[in-house]
Amino acid sequence: MKVKKMPEVILLCGFSGSGKTETGKILAKNIGYGFTDTDEAVEEILGRPIPEIFAQMGESEFRSAESDALRAAVMRKPQIISLGGGSIDDENNLEYIKRNGCLVYLKTTPETVHKRLRDSHVRPMLQSFGLSDGERATLSLERICSLMEKREKYYLQADIVIDTEGRMPDEAAREIKSRLIQDGP
Repeated sequence: MKVKKMPEVILLCGFSGSGKTETGKILAKNIGYGFTDTDEAVEEILGRPIPEIFAQMGESEFRSAESDALRAAVMRKPQIISLGGGSIDDENNLEYIKRNGCLVYLKTTPETVHKRLRDSHVRPMLQSFGLSDGERATLSLERICSLMEKREKYYLQADIVIDTEGRMPDEAAREIKSRLIQDGP
């Protein structure tokens, strides 16, 4: 078996709740890389939480700051970067990511995402304001399915796809490391 050189930048994509942040932190620790969560970086750049950014500044301001956070993180090599769920919807971001690192898609089902995030108040793209809890749960799963379907074509452009269904973040991190070392991007 030929061992490949580990990429200097490894970017984790996938839907909110797919385990990008936890898996990324574990992987970064295991291979001695830095770690950046672009959502956390955006909050730091704009000085407020994401729901407030969306409510007061709008999605376009958030996406602009997200692109800035991505580019800054790539410069801090070696680095594991947890991308926001919708960051690769932007063709410019996707092209930049593919030129500057190895993209890994953490794939999970809409039902698992719904279960993990149903009580989250920090996912503005999934919130359904003004609805009862029952209506919110139904609409939220529908919204997750709709967004996942829209984003899947971008996620599938990843160099490596890891199925995270029923797996803990440490298991996903081990598989990513193994695939990068054995197969390369």
